[in-house]
Amino acid sequence: MGLVLHESAHLDHWRFLGVRVRCALDADEPRSIEHYLAEGRYLARFTATPQSLIAETTLRLLLDTARDTVLPWHWRCLCLDQAWRPLRDLHALAQTPARHERYQACVHELAACVLQPSITPNELIAAGL
Repeated sequence: MGLVLHESAHLDHWRFLGVRVRCALDADEPRSIEHYLAEGRYLARFTATPQSLIAETTLRLLLDTARDTVLPWHWRCLCLDQAWRPLRDLHALAQTPARHERYQACVHELAACVLQPSITPNELIAAGL
């Protein structure tokens, strides 16, 4: 039971950090992305949480954040710049045909990621957001 509680606490913290990254709550602190990635590495190494789940979730969060035009441009670029890390982890885990196929789909998704300009604060006000 202690292992489950320990894992749950780290999983909750990783998710909390993910929300902070996804919502750009610390957009002037790029180390918050590294903290999120480090917590994911800890989960992958020292808990029963599947490594592929952590890597795919991390990649998805970084790509979704990079594509979110409401967030600041510099934050979106930082997230896209870090997307290679979970992709590297997925590559290391691609030891079956199904996982290799999933890895290739992620490679293609990252390669095809085009960032649209961020919405300016004035545009947000004009749109009533």
